[in-house]
Amino acid sequence: MKKIALSVLVASTVALAACGGGAANNSAAADVNAAAANAVETMNQAAQDMTNQGAAVANEMNAAAGQVQDAANSMTATAANATNAAAGH
Repeated sequence: MKKIALSVLVASTVALAACGGGAANNSAAADVNAAAANAVETMNQAAQDMTNQGAAVANEMNAAAGQVQDAANSMTATAANATNAAAGH
């Protein structure tokens, strides 16, 4: 609904400007366009921030998975050593 209202506002101010609207109308259209551009830029930055945070989380999870694998390898080696010791090797 907000997009529709914004579209109507932009269209009406552009139409007024095209039909010889006064400086105030032109200024309003410019203000609306600037506000919309700022909103888009803010959303793009937020999306980039979220992407960066997602990558950081993925990196942390990969590091944790590596640590789990190291622990599993250590446990396997310990079990093999215990088995060999019990077998008298």
